[in-house]
Amino acid sequence: MKILILDVYPKTNYRISKDQNGGYGTANNYGKNFISRVLKLLVKNLVDFPPLYSVYVAGELMNMGYEVSYSKELNKTEYDLYILPSSIVCHETEIEFIKKLKSMNKLVMVIGPFATSNPNPYLEAGATVIRGEPEMYFHKRNLVDELSINTSKIIENFKIYNLDDLSMPGWEVIFKNYIPSMKFLGSGPAINIHASRGCPYSCSYYCVYPLQQGNKLRRKSPEKLINEMKYFYEKLNVKNFIFRDPVFSIDRKHTLDICNEIIKLNLKFNICIETHLKNIDNELASFLKKAGVKLIYVGIESANDDVRKDAKRTSDTNQNQIDKVKFIENMGIKVKAMYIIGMPTDTKEKFINTVNFAKKVKSTYAQFSVFTPYPGTPVFKEYKDKITTNKFENFTQWQLVFKHSNLSKADVSNLLDYSYKHYYTNPKWILHFIKMKTKVIYENLFNRS
Repeated sequence: MKILILDVYPKTNYRISKDQNGGYGTANNYGKNFISRVLKLLVKNLVDFPPLYSVYVAGELMNMGYEVSYSKELNKTEYDLYILPSSIVCHETEIEFIKKLKSMNKLVMVIGPFATSNPNPYLEAGATVIRGEPEMYFHKRNLVDELSINTSKIIENFKIYNLDDLSMPGWEVIFKNYIPSMKFLGSGPAINIHASRGCPYSCSYYCVYPLQQGNKLRRKSPEKLINEMKYFYEKLNVKNFIFRDPVFSIDRKHTLDICNEIIKLNLKFNICIETHLKNIDNELASFLKKAGVKLIYVGIESANDDVRKDAKRTSDTNQNQIDKVKFIENMGIKVKAMYIIGMPTDTKEKFINTVNFAKKVKSTYAQFSVFTPYPGTPVFKEYKDKITTNKFENFTQWQLVFKHSNLSKADVSNLLDYSYKHYYTNPKWILHFIKMKTKVIYENLFNRS
């Protein structure tokens, strides 16, 4: 059986990622001023990787002996089955391709978190929707009987296998089409990887990660994880690994065990993780550094306690966040701190306070995005009658898509430009950035000698 994973995207001048934002995807349209446009261009040219759940599906299908291909375009080759990764940021484009395939009488399945939470548009276009984690559905499954499917339907699949039981992710299939990259982490290919899934934090009120992964933490054994990293290092020359766990260091012992196993390998990986500052202390940060962590994403969201509390955001104190980022950066790990404009009780004054706070945090990178009530989350139920767009591809995280109590669409757009301009032209940030770049150059020279 020949299977194509067809991962389609609209044509834009900014990067679109289906993997981030819990698999709903983001579109990095940072704004319209000079700084925002430069950042938009940099990110589009330096970062590109497919949705990890589709790579896991490729691995499961390969393990069953099927001929699997991956493409971002519909080619002329005939396939027995077309699998489309879903997203909110490419939704209308995905529907267009499904209709085209169905007009050719092709068998189409749609996978991923967005289709799991919002299956109806895909069903109406004629696709079969696999709900739940798709690799769990395809694990050791004989698909011959699926060829009889010619009408749209939902396949409910919420069976959960142990993460250690899953097949090796099918990165070889992706590399035949293009080489994923994360140049902010290092030169050469980069791949995404999981050490755990699931997140128990209360910010699931607006966060989409638990919609497919659930609230319960599920861990991959350090041995299984290290075998994956070593395999792709030897097979595909991968040294850059982006951990896509919702909160990488949520289980301290598990995290330390992973760090120790990586340190034993002595392969000098470049690693990016996303975590919560509440889960990092000086000792753990030191182990992360030794294991090769070069970049840490942390969500700070807002400097205002009342804004965070209203959005059910779990946070450390502002001073602790400043101190921890300073310690992490001083030891040579870059931090990308992420902030949100337009949370439900946000105002112009409160968000400007957040920008000023971000300048005190002084991380190497800062990201300012727009609060977005996503279909499937609890907050969407409160805001569904306030949504101001009828196009899902506008849910980019960088534009206002609902009627805000205190901010207009123009207000949010102006604040977005204000945040990037004032952060990245701040003299203290420029000096800090130069210091960090100098430290990296020195460390690279030292490691070569």
